[in-house]
Amino acid sequence: MKKTFLAVALLLSASAVNFAVANNDKKASEVREGSNLELNLETLNNLKFKLSINNLPNRSYIAIKNADGNVLYSEYAGKSEQFTKVFDLSNLLDGNYTFVVDTTNGHVEKPFEIKTEVTRVVTAVK
Repeated sequence: MKKTFLAVALLLSASAVNFAVANNDKKASEVREGSNLELNLETLNNLKFKLSINNLPNRSYIAIKNADGNVLYSEYAGKSEQFTKVFDLSNLLDGNYTFVVDTTNGHVEKPFEIKTEVTRVVTAVK
């Protein structure tokens, strides 16, 4: 019985992920009225980002997508007045990405860019 329940749960999870990815274009343009979501993205050292969301309602979908709309990371978070999570994005290549938060109260996207820069300095020796 436990194996059957687990198999059904896995199939439903996979279906939900496929549905979310298949409907990317619709979600990108969707804005729900009355959204009171406050999403803040703070850059930390060593390609770490801190995502903070105020007034997160029940079962909210949080994802990171690349420029092509492919989901690189996703999770469901429970209700929280202040959701905070630090993401280590050092394994991502240079490019444009988006944090996506989809809730019953609204849909918010916060774009960010990873850009590696190398600075070289020449100093005259006397």
